[in-house]
Amino acid sequence: MTDTMTDWTALNAGGGKGQLFRALDPLTPPQRVTELTRYIEQQVAFIRQQGGADTDTSSTRSFLAIGFDSLMSVELLYCLQRDLGRDIDPVALERETIDELASGIAAEVWSGA
Repeated sequence: MTDTMTDWTALNAGGGKGQLFRALDPLTPPQRVTELTRYIEQQVAFIRQQGGADTDTSSTRSFLAIGFDSLMSVELLYCLQRDLGRDIDPVALERETIDELASGIAAEVWSGA
């Protein structure tokens, strides 16, 4: 994409279903994973801040270390499904880090690509 980081949380305020998928689909597989990782980092930070917590949500930290709980995971799953316009297997959220989650979801969503 570009050198400036896309604000993926803008999708939370009225982005239509599948907007993230449409933005990522034309990218190369490595670019998709990079942007999906950024999206997930931003969503995790957004969800954590709604709960009154401000934590380092870098992609290599475990969800446990970030303090992400099961309700937050459900909210993240909803955001992923809405923004990708695809059903995501909830088992995907059992991944330990954001990096692993992004790679797994990219593989699941674009498996036929």
